Amino acid sequence: MRPFYQNKQDEFQCSLTRDITFPAHLHSAVELIYILEGSLEVMVQNQTKKIRKNEAALIFPDMVHSYLCTDFCRSILCIFSPACAKEYYHMFRRQQPECPFLSAGVQNPDLLLAFRKMLHYAETSRPVSEAWLNLILAFLVPGTLLLPRDSRDNSDISYQLISYISQHFQEPLTLESLADHLHFNKYYISRVFTQKLRCSFYEYVNRLRLDYAAGRLRDTDLHITHIWQEAGFESQKTFNRNFLSCYHMTPSQYRRTQTPTESLR
Repeated sequence: MRPFYQNKQDEFQCSLTRDITFPAHLHSAVELIYILEGSLEVMVQNQTKKIRKNEAALIFPDMVHSYLCTDFCRSILCIFSPACAKEYYHMFRRQQPECPFLSAGVQNPDLLLAFRKMLHYAETSRPVSEAWLNLILAFLVPGTLLLPRDSRDNSDISYQLISYISQHFQEPLTLESLADHLHFNKYYISRVFTQKLRCSFYEYVNRLRLDYAAGRLRDTDLHITHIWQEAGFESQKTFNRNFLSCYHMTPSQYRRTQTPTESLR
């Protein structure tokens, strides 16, 4: 999975993914996931659902969301700037779905074809892939009840924690410095991570750093030393240990195994 950590205006990513598990995070992009096989537990704001084959989730910008795969899941994931869907730009900025979980694919066989085409053209022709994205939205949006954007969650501590860490995870970051910045007791913050985000503070920060590093390994030829430093790790030993634990291979092995988007056949 490749979540966004920057407010880029023209980004578009579409990929075939397996067994996604990623802690609660947020970004300024829209996220759309469609299940091909298996099931996936998706949390968006305070709603959680296990979505299954031919079901989807549409996650609007700046909404806290997470993924948990407990068995097997094969899905198509698209992360895109609202600018990629001009007809829906103001909708993504001003509104939010009452329910982000969609079952239109069960009734509409054309939806699977559209997702396949979007994925197929993602590597070779972004304009064509974006055109298929807009067709998918035309299928999904009419059946989605939209509400005015609710800003109350911005004051929620978990939202504040995720937002701040998403912007600063590449910097030296400790529980104490986070508590000082947000004016909360560090023990209270620690409990929020354990109870609401299902991990410790350091596990959460390391997961964001690892995901960032994995993206740089996939997409650049930068030296691994440069990548772990850029990601925010204090030493190569710490980086290698955490990377091996998360991806079950070394950074060098991970880089060698990366291939273009796999076929849907």
